Amino acid sequence: MGLKSAISRHVAALSGTIPSQPTAATVHPLPAAEPGYRLVPALVGRAGAAQIVHVQCPTSWCVVDHAAERVAGVEDVNHRGERRGMSFAPSGGDRVPVEVYLSQWPGSDEDDSRPHLAVDLDCEVATYGRTAALAMADQLVAFAEDVRRLAMTLPGDSDPDMDEALRRARGGAS
Repeated sequence: MGLKSAISRHVAALSGTIPSQPTAATVHPLPAAEPGYRLVPALVGRAGAAQIVHVQCPTSWCVVDHAAERVAGVEDVNHRGERRGMSFAPSGGDRVPVEVYLSQWPGSDEDDSRPHLAVDLDCEVATYGRTAALAMADQLVAFAEDVRRLAMTLPGDSDPDMDEALRRARGGAS
């Protein structure tokens, strides 16, 4: 009996007794991101058991490194824009920071998942949609005009350092 014949007999005898091996998992390409977004890796899960998933991230404004900032679940992914801020320093008191930035919680059930303007006043954050944010900006401009009008009625400072500070605050050259 030839070698081929012996192998064929063993294969025939073993067929049905050897479990078939699973085939390799099908690899699916990542879906295309929506216009204005890019797919980025995000670290999601408990410490020590986190995994990388890909999330859509606003291309033009999100500055978060989602792969470096672990969140518990995908619904906790938060997109944040660059912060702009200033502080009010009442005489004899602590500085009161105010920051504004774009914010979006795309997986949130509780909040509108569209981007909002976040206003952080001393660690109290409120969010505003487009119309409310524009209304607040108009109110801030009117308030700033009142501050400027009142400031112009004050007697001038004779301190050259104060004049230099004002030039710098207004973006002027020294």
